[in-house]
Amino acid sequence: MSSVHRYRLSLKTLTWTTLAVTVVMAGLYALMGLPPALEGYYEKMYFHSVAIGIAALASYLVIDVFQLQKHEPPLDFPISYRAFAAVIFAAVGGVIYLFPALDAALPDIGLGMFVVAFILMGDVGGALFIQLMLMPRKKAGTYDPEANYLLRMFPFTKADRGAYRGVGATYWLAIAAVGSAFIAGLMGFVNLWVMIFGPSFFSGYLSWMGLDAGSFLAATLDPHSHEITLAIMAGTVAIVAQQFNVLGLSGVKKFVARFGLWISLAGVIAMTVVYLGVAFASYSPPTLFQGGPQGLNGIAGDDAVMSVIGLGALVTLFPLLLTRVNLDGRPTWRDPLRMAVLGSWLAALLVNVVEAFYIELNQDVFQTTLLANDQVFGEVQTMFGLFVLTGLALALVAADYYQVRGGLRKGIGWLSLSGLIAAVVGAGLRTFVDPTRIWIPFGARVYPVLIIGVSVLVTVEAIRQANVVSLSK
Repeated sequence: MSSVHRYRLSLKTLTWTTLAVTVVMAGLYALMGLPPALEGYYEKMYFHSVAIGIAALASYLVIDVFQLQKHEPPLDFPISYRAFAAVIFAAVGGVIYLFPALDAALPDIGLGMFVVAFILMGDVGGALFIQLMLMPRKKAGTYDPEANYLLRMFPFTKADRGAYRGVGATYWLAIAAVGSAFIAGLMGFVNLWVMIFGPSFFSGYLSWMGLDAGSFLAATLDPHSHEITLAIMAGTVAIVAQQFNVLGLSGVKKFVARFGLWISLAGVIAMTVVYLGVAFASYSPPTLFQGGPQGLNGIAGDDAVMSVIGLGALVTLFPLLLTRVNLDGRPTWRDPLRMAVLGSWLAALLVNVVEAFYIELNQDVFQTTLLANDQVFGEVQTMFGLFVLTGLALALVAADYYQVRGGLRKGIGWLSLSGLIAAVVGAGLRTFVDPTRIWIPFGARVYPVLIIGVSVLVTVEAIRQANVVSLSK
């Protein structure tokens, strides 16, 4: 007797629905997420309703492009369903937090919704990692589901180890990114636990480290948020490389693409180690190229490690331009949708690396006369440089995977490209020009993001209409 999944909700349906929910939650945040509706704790928690949507989209695409549904255990509740459930719970929690009166009428319900969403997404991350880890052995036919747990989970035999030969840099980058995101999620869950319940059973560890609850919360917050976002960005690089079949190129192009993927993989591993040290071992990364008054200028060591992921993406960018679109064989550089995907990478490098390093190397100015600009850049980098660009890239890759064609494909591509250009220019204006001028915050922030939002909404409808049947078994 055997069992199979019957996917009543296809990955395509889950993708466009999740994308729609995420855009709505982001729009509500932009329109209504101002004090007193969202301040401090409420603002941070609400934003998880957007971040979980982005993480779910990445999960669907990993399942899609690596064809994990073919190998998912049939008796499990599908991974994609768990991710979608997390999106819904987080969205409900976000709406409750958005309206103070509703939160007062339903005490702790919003928090409970988010906790369930966090647990579900943590489970999704762990399940994705395990399924990716087992996939080569399942494809090679060496996986034995009847073996004991250790033999089933780990490649002890020569035949099992042989299944991993030749899987390629794309696979290793994907599994490293998923693993790093899972670890970052655990950091966030520990942070939330201590925030709600105090040191609890972590009290012995905190005492041993010489930390109190407040310093522990501060130590784990940035590693959690930065690592999980950068892990998803690295995962997006792997997804794009797999979808564009970059390792199917030949000669120098394949060598360069593989080299770039290995660089990003090294960046993910180094970033994970550094952030674990920062969060749980009181490690302070050194400042590089230190100089200026009192050594104020210099690149933070953790930022330098993070930039390695971007460097790998940049190296991979060039051979990606020479891949061909599956629909009609055109080169990527002639397809506006695929160019928008790669444009989002370039925009992320400009904002998160070039502009960020420039500011860090000139902190003697940005911590004095340009302090307002530095504060604005913190918002620009977090909201646009990390979340908007990652979400946009995932939406565009989904449109490419589901073979959106014709005018919709061109429209999405050109809208996204124009929004990206306007947003990057706007981010530069807000960061390096007087941010108090009335026209700059509005013209440089609202219009570009509005264009990107419209392009994502068109993407939602295009994916919904796409005549593609998702993998099922």
